[in-house]
Amino acid sequence: MTTDERIDRLTGIVESLVGTVGSLAASVGAQNNQIGVLLTMVQKHDEAIANLERQWQAYLTRISPI
Repeated sequence: MTTDERIDRLTGIVESLVGTVGSLAASVGAQNNQIGVLLTMVQKHDEAIANLERQWQAYLTRISPI
């Protein structure tokens, strides 16, 4: 194998790696977006639970004998 053939082979390998890295970067970006959506859902859930706790506390306070 000549030096030029080796360089061509290495060039092909590097180009393949560049494509793979680009694909992985896009995948990581998509996962980051999904994580962001999940965090937003968790925050809304926490707010809903806190609101429900306040409602129950108000109800229990209203019906409990003093």
